[in-house]
Amino acid sequence: MTRCAILACLLGWRLVEQSEAGNRPPLNPRAGRLHKRSLLLAVWLAAAGGIACSAAEGPAVDLKASDGWAIFDPTKDGQAYRYGPSMIINADGSIDAWFASPGGRGADGTAQWDWIRHKRSASGGRSWGPETVVLKPTEKSADRMSVCDPGVIYFGGWYYLGVTAVDNDPGNRNQVFVARSRTPTGPFEKWNGAGWGGAPAPIIRFTTPAEAWGAGEPSFVVKDKTLFVYYTWWVTKNPDGPLLNQTRVATGPADDPSWPAKLAERGVAFDRISGEDSSDVKYLDALKLFVSVSSAQRMSAQGHLVCRTSTDGLHFSAPARVSGNIKPWCHNAGLSGTPEGHLDLSKPNFVAYAFSDQPKVNWAFWYTEMQPITIVRPVGEGREH
Repeated sequence: MTRCAILACLLGWRLVEQSEAGNRPPLNPRAGRLHKRSLLLAVWLAAAGGIACSAAEGPAVDLKASDGWAIFDPTKDGQAYRYGPSMIINADGSIDAWFASPGGRGADGTAQWDWIRHKRSASGGRSWGPETVVLKPTEKSADRMSVCDPGVIYFGGWYYLGVTAVDNDPGNRNQVFVARSRTPTGPFEKWNGAGWGGAPAPIIRFTTPAEAWGAGEPSFVVKDKTLFVYYTWWVTKNPDGPLLNQTRVATGPADDPSWPAKLAERGVAFDRISGEDSSDVKYLDALKLFVSVSSAQRMSAQGHLVCRTSTDGLHFSAPARVSGNIKPWCHNAGLSGTPEGHLDLSKPNFVAYAFSDQPKVNWAFWYTEMQPITIVRPVGEGREH
């Protein structure tokens, strides 16, 4: 029996307030700017999420999260955050994970807000080996200020690490970049617009003529030799058109090493709901479904996770809430998967996300939580509104 969930257009959402951090994290000169960029994100996500209204069926699965554990503790691990986790579960059960983390100074002395760090677990995420910085901005280039929001996939003998990056101090007009390596920890060579190595060029350009947040937060899936690239398209300022908060999708040939040059934009995968941020997408072979997970009402006491599904990877269902003890104030969730971005139900699967128990006091001082998930069909009631 078909059931439709109607997404309500609600104006006047209470905006989330965040205060400036009193203590800046070590090696992180961007704490104040991070506050401004993320506060802008929180405010406009709340506003833009209520712009589009449509009727759509709910997802074809329910996701249920079990109680989890912290895989990063800012009170113990020395630096202030690890957010936007991208997780690959290997054939031997080990887990490779990449995170956005505090940056530092470039070789030319300029401030770099975020770097990408990696660590590996051989115990199903219960304990982790040492961290390694695997990607930094390139000085005097299009990604010179920050690389963050990692999305990682492995195919054709390469690890591809997609990131959000920006070249200006306000942190607007973000774009999507990608680098590749033979190993999880690098060295990574960046796509330069025509090949690999040298000064980076974006694979998804932000084309709206406004000083808006832009494009970013990539996620990858390979299916039947097609690479699906999911990314945020977030128009926070636009005097000549509408404000938008969307997950969009592009596709390209996974069997071509120059796939970034051959990406084709495929449009809007879905419009987001209030306060929704980055989408991490995987393909569930057992049910022939694409599954998306993201946080909604991010960085608020009502924060939670939502899931969506799609049969073609291009058009997604309305969202449903992920059940379980999801931490409030959550943001930037990741969904684990195989190297090619699939969900293998014969292995444990996880969600992970950043959160804080004192967000107004300790800005950018975030824990990272990891929780096992189960995927259930048929669906239950209680679609997200």
